[in-house]
Amino acid sequence: MSDVRYSAKRPERHLNAALTIGSATMSHDGGMLTSLTSAFHYDFGYSWPFTSGHLLVCVVALLAGAFAWWRGQRGWLLGLAALVAVWGLAGAIAMHYAVQINEPARLASERFLPSGGGRVLELGAGSGRATVGLLLARPQARVTAVDLYKGYYGIDDNSAERLKRNAATAGVGDRVEVTVADMRQLPFEPATFDAAMSVAAIDHLDWPDIEKALRETARVLKPDGQLLVVSLNSDVWVRVAIPPAIHGTGFWGSRQLVQRWRDVFAKTGFDITETGTAPATLYWLVTRR
Repeated sequence: MSDVRYSAKRPERHLNAALTIGSATMSHDGGMLTSLTSAFHYDFGYSWPFTSGHLLVCVVALLAGAFAWWRGQRGWLLGLAALVAVWGLAGAIAMHYAVQINEPARLASERFLPSGGGRVLELGAGSGRATVGLLLARPQARVTAVDLYKGYYGIDDNSAERLKRNAATAGVGDRVEVTVADMRQLPFEPATFDAAMSVAAIDHLDWPDIEKALRETARVLKPDGQLLVVSLNSDVWVRVAIPPAIHGTGFWGSRQLVQRWRDVFAKTGFDITETGTAPATLYWLVTRR
């Protein structure tokens, strides 16, 4: 295979940072209504284009259609307005049902940390959606959340304080600690953690840096420790929500570099336990040798 480096375009990075997981096999139930109401409880800080942009487009298109109807212009203009309104509504459903933009991330695999407890390292924790989701699903687990908190990846004012507030809102604040650090150079002793996870984070890196981060993760994991890697999948949900023009050709795009990921896991000391997809989601569950 050629040496293809992953380099997401800016819109891809932003929405990938907004990833959460939707699957019938995941731990705590949710849906569009739950996602919408969660916005009043949590402060994940995702920018308005991700949370309400599609609905805004739908409303504007409906108003434009109503105006066209009132003016008697019931030809192509009305048809265009109806088409845009339908896309806006479909995009909103995709973001709030499949991507589940407003609520804690739910586990992609029930096989991750099946004991329900242990010390978990989270790589690229952001505002805490995956952190909170894991702690709700695994009530005996403790999370060390790592993030550099630099750059914009869809979250306004991304900070450790925001993550801590969301954890406190969920009632799990006593089981999380935040460390500002680089996943490529982790400040922990070898064999510190029982498990690790990265939700829409490690896949933002170029391939050499992905390998560095995986080697560091293997170093701080105990033998047989699990790693769950989750990314946005360019399935029908994502293609409805995102204009096709910004779809990339790397891990994000139609040519998912599956073999490249298999190779890098094997190279850095991991065996693949499970792979799978869910709405808007692609995940790998691997085990440290």
